[in-house]
Amino acid sequence: MMVSDQPDIVTVVACPPVDATAPPDNAFITAALQTLASKKALGNRILRAASVRDLDVALCKLLPRQAKNQIRLQIVGHSISGVLSLGASWLPDEEVVPRAFQYPYYVLDTNPGALGLLAKYAGKITEVMLVGCNVGSSSSFGYAVNGRTLTYTLAEILRCLVRGADDVVAPDEFDARGWYSPGNYHRRPKGWRWVEASPPVWSDLGIDPVPRSRTETNEIFEIRAITSSLLPCAVRSQPALDPAIRLTCKHVTSDLPRSALAELTVDTDQGPAQLLCGGRYLRQGDDYYVVDRSPLLAAAMSGVLWGTEASPSASDSLTG
Repeated sequence: MMVSDQPDIVTVVACPPVDATAPPDNAFITAALQTLASKKALGNRILRAASVRDLDVALCKLLPRQAKNQIRLQIVGHSISGVLSLGASWLPDEEVVPRAFQYPYYVLDTNPGALGLLAKYAGKITEVMLVGCNVGSSSSFGYAVNGRTLTYTLAEILRCLVRGADDVVAPDEFDARGWYSPGNYHRRPKGWRWVEASPPVWSDLGIDPVPRSRTETNEIFEIRAITSSLLPCAVRSQPALDPAIRLTCKHVTSDLPRSALAELTVDTDQGPAQLLCGGRYLRQGDDYYVVDRSPLLAAAMSGVLWGTEASPSASDSLTG
């Protein structure tokens, strides 16, 4: 797309693996590429990558060992908290677990093998932005490897500021230079700034805006079983949960999490549904419900997924 001899921004957008059988069309990715192309921003090189290995090869050409130039790096794809999907978004469901986290690494997460491919670029990258729904968020159903973990690890390895989106990402949320810039009613990206001779420091201490684009409702869903998960928990079509976990939803959102992957697929008393963005949203059909989150709900979900002890009252009252 945009060509520059010495780009100061490199934007890498997810694409299908060469052997992918799924259709290459992807609404969010296509729209994001159209937005980026429309900016016609000098100095922003737009590339595609299906894997961390592809990303490594592309960066090696732009940042050879002897080169003195530095770049800001932006990576765009679908996501869950702590995992940015590259080519994995085009893999069949049954191939995601056996293939996505192995070489050439079709996702970017805290896998040491994948991160080892990028370590050589420390000092050559001044900032990293991860662009995907809630990829930088701390919420991940109690799983320790979340968005804060990923951005902290990358900050240590690349020795620079690393942030990730902490909200729904729309495909048109890029500034005039083609750099991710969330809308006025979306939370700012969060992450860590590398500091010489000390641990990274948290990059954002401000107050986030109040969300909008919500319609009031009053829905209660009972999760009766977890049928599949993108998280590394022991979910194998779990038997019915007893007691069921209740979710209360007081809003429906039209601000759709288009780049979010479903962490959990569940059976509810109202039929199959999916939980996205660390449990912030429940999707059933074409409707996206905003989940009322609470410590009791978090404890109950952690107990189911990770076998931790939940509060005795957690399953009794999860209406937040």
